[in-house]
Amino acid sequence: TTCKKILDILFEKFAEDCTTTRTGHKQLPDYIRVIQGDGVDYESIPKILDTLAAAGYAAENMVFGSGGALLQKLNRDTFKCAFKCSFIEFESGEVREVFKDPITDKGKSSKKGRLTLQLASDFPSPSAEDVYKPREGDTGVVGGTGFLHFSPCKKYVTVASGKGDPAKDLLVEVFRNGSIPKAADWDLGAIRARAEEGIVTADGKPAGAFLKA
Repeated sequence: TTCKKILDILFEKFAEDCTTTRTGHKQLPDYIRVIQGDGVDYESIPKILDTLAAAGYAAENMVFGSGGALLQKLNRDTFKCAFKCSFIEFESGEVREVFKDPITDKGKSSKKGRLTLQLASDFPSPSAEDVYKPREGDTGVVGGTGFLHFSPCKKYVTVASGKGDPAKDLLVEVFRNGSIPKAADWDLGAIRARAEEGIVTADGKPAGAFLKA
């Protein structure tokens, strides 16, 4: 590992000041420690220490960074949330679908083409071919098959490859090239009201009513 390689170098350079612990593990002088912060969580720390112990190094040589991963490790992958380019149009008029489909992680494949978010009821009886299926194995169809991406709750569906109905798109444009088309309709009060929809306080009152009280 990287930590072991660093310790190998340090013990070679500062050999005259290194000592051995009661358990027989090599220890750096008190004025030197190695800090590891990248990729640190409650699962990786024991693995790092086990590797170092097997190489004869004391755990005290290391200091681990206490980042968010040690607390809850929530990131964009936790909720599978990422924004990707899905469609490009060249000046010549040529259009292309854009997507990613890493073979090492099916959960990171992205939707392709022009997209619309619609109610699942718009597609009451979809065919098996139309429902999205991820690539199967190394020789599978890159990008997967099908264009209907149903939400886990089955209430919504993202329609890919430009096969949706823009008139039924539940998403509205709020930002384009530095301007906000809805600025005239969405003032701060309207945004707060929408953010509070469906939220209730501990005593069961609507959040909006509580904030106005």
